[in-house]
Amino acid sequence: MTVDAVVIGAGVAGCTLSRLLADKGCNILMLEKRPHIAGQAYDETDAHGILVHRYGPHLFHTDNPALVSFLSQFTGWHPYEHKVLAAVNGQFVPVPFNLDSLDKLYSSDKASVLEKKLKEAFGDGANTDIWSLLQSGDDDIRQLGEFVYDKIFYHYTKKQWEMEPQELNPDVLSRVPVAISRDGRYFTDPFQSMPDMGYTRLFERMICHARIRVERETTWREWLDLSQKEIFLKGERFQGDVYFTAPLDELFDFCYGELPYRSLLFEFTHYPLDTFQPACTVNYPNEEAFTRITEFKHCTGQIVKGTTVAYEYPHSCSLREGDVPYYPIPREENAALYQKYALRASRFKNLHPVGRLAEYKYYNMAQAMEAAFHAAGKSIKP
Repeated sequence: MTVDAVVIGAGVAGCTLSRLLADKGCNILMLEKRPHIAGQAYDETDAHGILVHRYGPHLFHTDNPALVSFLSQFTGWHPYEHKVLAAVNGQFVPVPFNLDSLDKLYSSDKASVLEKKLKEAFGDGANTDIWSLLQSGDDDIRQLGEFVYDKIFYHYTKKQWEMEPQELNPDVLSRVPVAISRDGRYFTDPFQSMPDMGYTRLFERMICHARIRVERETTWREWLDLSQKEIFLKGERFQGDVYFTAPLDELFDFCYGELPYRSLLFEFTHYPLDTFQPACTVNYPNEEAFTRITEFKHCTGQIVKGTTVAYEYPHSCSLREGDVPYYPIPREENAALYQKYALRASRFKNLHPVGRLAEYKYYNMAQAMEAAFHAAGKSIKP
């Protein structure tokens, strides 16, 4: 097969991009270093028959019906609206913090006073953020902001990033929502569902195409050479497009230094119980070493004996040592370092960084897919 384009990485962005290009008549060579496709969205059935997400919970949500239509070619859907609880003062309270959280953590009289003040300040049913509470001129609202910051945000953030919150970009605090309502959903997008046979099956179907060839357990270095001013594929000058979805610093041998990421370790435990906890995800914003526990049966809708949960432990990340990168660390100096790599990549006219790792951005699944649509030159308007 003549190769028109090379896609490096068979994750969310890579699979989406490959299918879009193949549908346009391009012959695609996909290169994946892992033995499986689907990237961090990879799921499989464990020894107990439970469908688990090996790289942590992935919840699909979008406000884009065109994206839903595209994906529905490859999967049916299990409707699921994600809810998150946090273990605070011996209770499970909704996250984002909302009026139900208020009722659980304050006396009824105090909660009633705070609810009235919040509605007057921000509007009934509105969404605000911790930063706005902390900046309030009302003492009660400001003290509530301090409580939410300490009990919900501070310890969780410190564990997640291994930094004090003030060491991160200032907008991190302004993105932590507080809901002036009793809507306990974590996301508010109109479409929220899980693929009925799992993400791995979805992406397998997506790249099942006569024009897509997938090479697994191989590295891009075995195929491509970027040491000169042009790209070579197996020793031949390659005029087609190369779409790179892996970490961009790796592509250039970390010549400017490693881009900082956080990684995660998951400890899977099976229990002979119908359910282990009251929601799919429970956050632990306290002194526990793990940040959250995920129970997969809540989101997949499986009816099976027993349950499997994943304890999630953040840790430092070194690509050179083989760690799996999850989250770009949101600091200005890291964004500046990324721009050096992006500038270097731009010197190759047929090299295109696409997706969460290659663009050094936090993307949810829908955003990663939309980035793939953009790279493929295909409009996907809501």
